Amino acid sequence: SSDVCSSDLSAAQHQAALMAAANTGRVFQFKLVLLGDSAVGKSSLVLRFVRGQFFEYQESTIGAAFLTQTVALNDTTVKFEIWDTAGQERYHSLAPMYYRGAAAAIVVYDITNRDTFQRAKQWVKELQRQGNPNIVIALAGNKSDLSSKRKVEPEDAETYSNDNGIFFMETSAKTATNVNELFVAIARKLRRTRRSNGQANRAASCWRRTTPRLPKRGAVADSVAERTLRAVCASDCLRRAATVKP
Repeated sequence: SSDVCSSDLSAAQHQAALMAAANTGRVFQFKLVLLGDSAVGKSSLVLRFVRGQFFEYQESTIGAAFLTQTVALNDTTVKFEIWDTAGQERYHSLAPMYYRGAAAAIVVYDITNRDTFQRAKQWVKELQRQGNPNIVIALAGNKSDLSSKRKVEPEDAETYSNDNGIFFMETSAKTATNVNELFVAIARKLRRTRRSNGQANRAASCWRRTTPRLPKRGAVADSVAERTLRAVCASDCLRRAATVKP
């Protein structure tokens, strides 16, 4: 695959990839948040992704840490604004401030600790209830290098993810297993979402341009007539928008 994140590239290659994407006008910026219990490896995943580094001892995050990183997807560059949140319970009340408006979230658990998996499920539920309605959620089973101490089977996490409309990967910040792949997969999903939204926006614009004003006939009648007209117009506009390559 030609999809790469900048930690895979030399500085010159990375700059060339960014310039190529910039020349096509396809540079997307997304807010991404990491959530999960303390000591599951959220900061280690981010550090591995952003700087290609791993430290056996990583100090606990206080509040949240902010980093940025880019992923080059052929002619598109996705820039992540990454919020790495603290996992301690006393910081839980701050979490909505960080995931509000996020386009994507990585919910992390430790495969050697089943309690962290249960807590991850609660984070997913909270995101689906209170987060961006179109948020892309990834479930990351971290510390896959410790599989001999495993307490959560990948099949359990896969089934849970499928049932809840999210996607799942096991990762290891220590060995770098699936770390870049996780972020690249999110970038791909966000790019598809942006393109789909672009079609929807063009359809909405078409609706506004082509919809005649309805005569005043009472709020209920107007509402029914407007919904019917909107549905017909939107269907036609979406068909036309779909023929235009984003």
